[in-house]
Amino acid sequence: MSTSADHSQPIPSEIDISPFVQQAPLAIGYELRQLAAHNVPIAVYFNNGQGMMITRVLDVDNKAREFIFDLAGHEPTNAALSQANRILLVAAPEGVKVQFTIQAAKRCTFEGKPAFVAPFPVDLIKLQRREYFRLPTPLANPYRCSVMLPDGRKTGLELHDLSLGGFGCWVPDGLQASFEPGSLFPEAWFEMGPLGQLKLAFEVRSLRELDRGNVKRWFVGAKFDGLSRNAEAAIQRLLVQLERDRKALLG
Repeated sequence: MSTSADHSQPIPSEIDISPFVQQAPLAIGYELRQLAAHNVPIAVYFNNGQGMMITRVLDVDNKAREFIFDLAGHEPTNAALSQANRILLVAAPEGVKVQFTIQAAKRCTFEGKPAFVAPFPVDLIKLQRREYFRLPTPLANPYRCSVMLPDGRKTGLELHDLSLGGFGCWVPDGLQASFEPGSLFPEAWFEMGPLGQLKLAFEVRSLRELDRGNVKRWFVGAKFDGLSRNAEAAIQRLLVQLERDRKALLG
């Protein structure tokens, strides 16, 4: 059965995924077979992200347009998944993000063992551009962003992750109404460790409530707006350093 793995995070909603969507059943079947052939761990999210498990694709039937995937090692999780009506699957084979959604999964038997079977997804995202991959920012010395709210107040945001395309951050309690999707902040001051201070613009692309240390907090996904070449180069250098630091910590 499924074992622990490096959990793949869903693609941030602020990314324009339209160039990376595959809809042809043959193409979708091929990608599913690749996941099966390489035994790629897949993170499965359901019940609006409240449920999560790790699985692997076991078999793909192109003719029936179905695929079979492994159960979790925890029976209550399997029971919850079998009742879910929207299931998100995310994998990252060799650093390439693969993501798709199915509407339901049914129990079945594969090679004498219990498993799940589901129809092919309507579409599948294969995101190969590395600049879209987010890296977590340091916990010891958090990166911060200072912005002016529409009512003239100034507030600070703590960054959670960073990419060339944008960032994720936590919103102070009670201020979520100022960060509705589509909100544009043309002047934001970022404090990002060795980069010092950068003045950048960003657009809010998503706002959702998440658990943070058993406390509900609001989380913003944002896209940089009009990033200059100099700023892009500086952020790229910072991302390289963050990746080196992360690998050093992991050994």
